[in-house]
Amino acid sequence: MRVVDANGKLVPHLYCIGDANGKMILAHAASAQGISVVEQVSERDHVLNHLSIPAACFTHPEISMVGLTEPQAREKAEKEGLEISIAKTKALAENKGKDLQRPDNGEILGVHIFGMHAADLIHEASNAIALGTSIQDIKFAVHAHPTLSEVLDELFKSRAYL
Repeated sequence: MRVVDANGKLVPHLYCIGDANGKMILAHAASAQGISVVEQVSERDHVLNHLSIPAACFTHPEISMVGLTEPQAREKAEKEGLEISIAKTKALAENKGKDLQRPDNGEILGVHIFGMHAADLIHEASNAIALGTSIQDIKFAVHAHPTLSEVLDELFKSRAYL
C-alpha cells in the first residue's frame, strides 16, 4: 500500500488503501489494507495476500469467490510450467462449488461457490489460502451433515487423493 511518485520512487510515510489504490474495490479489502498499513507503520512486517480476500455477489443464486479465476489459474500454469487441477461438486442439491489447485503440492489457487449462503461459506477457503493450507491438510476437516458447508468438504476431499 506504499505510494510511489511519478519517478517510481517510494514516498516516505505515505500509504494508500481502498478504492484509491485500485487493488480491490471492496470495503472489507480496504479494511484489511488499513490493518496491514497499521502493522507496517508499527514496524510489524505484514504483507496482505490479496488473493485470500473473498468477494461475493448477492444475487440469486448467490456467488462467492476467492483466489484466482479458472482463466487466471490456467495462465499462471502456462507461464510457470505448472499443472492445475479443477474439481467441481454439488452439495444438498442446492450449492455448487469449484476449486482450482496445484496437484504437485496441493496449493489452493481459487474457490468459487454458487448457491445459498455462498458468501458465508467462502471464508473457509479464504482462510485456507491466507494460511497456505494445502488440500492434503484440509481434507481432514470435518463438516456437519447435512449442511451447506459440505460443498467445501466435497471439494477438498475429492482432490485429496490425486
